[in-house]
This record gives sequence, C-alpha cells and structure tokens, in this order.
Amino acid sequence: MTVIAHLSDLHFGAESPDVVAALAADIAEARPDLVAVSGDLTQSARHREFHAAVQFLRALPAPVLAVPGNHDVTPHDLLERFADPWRRWRRYVAQETEPLWCDDTVAVLGLNTARRGGFYLNWARGRVGRARLARLEARLAALPEGRFRVVVAHHPFVAPALQPEARIVGGAAPALQAFARHDVGMVLTGHLHLPDIAPVAGARLVLVQASTATSHRLRGAANAWHRITIAGEAPQVVSRIWDGSTWCDATDAAPAPAPA
Repeated sequence: MTVIAHLSDLHFGAESPDVVAALAADIAEARPDLVAVSGDLTQSARHREFHAAVQFLRALPAPVLAVPGNHDVTPHDLLERFADPWRRWRRYVAQETEPLWCDDTVAVLGLNTARRGGFYLNWARGRVGRARLARLEARLAALPEGRFRVVVAHHPFVAPALQPEARIVGGAAPALQAFARHDVGMVLTGHLHLPDIAPVAGARLVLVQASTATSHRLRGAANAWHRITIAGEAPQVVSRIWDGSTWCDATDAAPAPAPA
C-alpha cells in the first residue's frame, strides 16, 4: 500500500498562515509515502516565496515530488523568463522539472505543463507539446511492469464539473490518449483551485484535480488536499478540507472510480 498526499497551488506569497501550520500537522498525521505537489508553489516566483514554500515542504515527513506551475515562472524579469525560465526552480526546489519517484508498487512521474510564454496574451495557459509528450511516453515505456502509474502536472486535462467552461491544457487530447496507451492509472493536477475527480471513459484512468491547499485565493471551493491510498487496481481518494478551524474529511468524499 502506498499513500500519496496530493497538494496543489500553495501560492506562498498569498498563503494563509493558519492554514499552512495546520496543514503540516494534518499531513504528518496521514503518514504519506510521498507528497505530490501539482504546481504553483509561489504567487509571483519571488525568491522569498520560493524560500518559504521549500521550507514548508522540507518539513513534511515524506519525500516531495513537485512540478512547476505558471506562477513559478517569474513575471518580473522577462530576460530570465525567456532565457532561463526554470532558474529559480532549480535553485530552490530541484534540478528536475519532471521528476520521478517509485516504490515497489507505484511510479509517479512529473509532467511540466507550464510555459514561459506564447503567441497569446494569457501566459498562464499551459501546454503539452509533441516533444514533451514523446519524452513522457519514453519514460513511461521504460518503467517496470506491475507498478501503478501516476502523472503529476499543473494544468487540468478536462474541465471540472464546477466550471465546465474552463480552459484546459493545450494538447490535452493526445496526452490523454498517450496516458491510456501506457496504462496510466491517475493524473493529479491543479491550477483552477477547484476539486474534481473524473474517470476517463474506456480507460482505467482517473483525473484528480485539487483546490488550493494553502492560499487565500479561493475560487468557490475551500482549501483542500487529497489523501490517496493505492493498493491494487482501485485507488481511494479522500478530500481533506479546511473548515475554517481544522482539517476534516469532505462530507461527500468517495473512492475514486474503479478501473474500466
């Protein structure tokens, strides 16, 4: 059995201190084998924000696998943004923007969907380009058989039920096809600050979106994180929500759908 704590959109620089302190204790009580963070560790990619985010993550009682979000690329230094967008990430978080973690039963792979910019005004948009997707497929193909496969990315691959008109990551359709081809069982994302658990028709794949774990930048959903238990083919996903004074299981929490 493997337990994963799925956090997203920490947004240090716009965090709620009381939520941060209580979250650390709640995760410690869950005793996860891995903490998976699906992007936006910071609000504006400032050095002090990265420092605070990393101090929080390093104090957690488990290894951390994190991928960047659009807020983790500096909007203030355009030369750095375009010439070396992951400079601050490498300095504070990790050398890799697409890390890998494995135990005897689970393989977790990071997929970086954040972008330095594009031919559009909204640089918050994410994308999975052909080269990046091919690289992920090669890594999936090289994994030992028998491990439950999880991909962690920032931008969602489907719109959540609470915001069906939301923009999803560019290249979502070929990415979902690739996930199915390589027997990925779960994809963990964030970005929209809205929780959602959705099975993919015709595949065993489950798409899990998280609310912001620690930021006061709420968008109609409470601060939350997911406690994911993987044992066999049917992972269990429980949402832990902040009710204003403590963390508790969501009243409508339910297991993730069984594989198709």
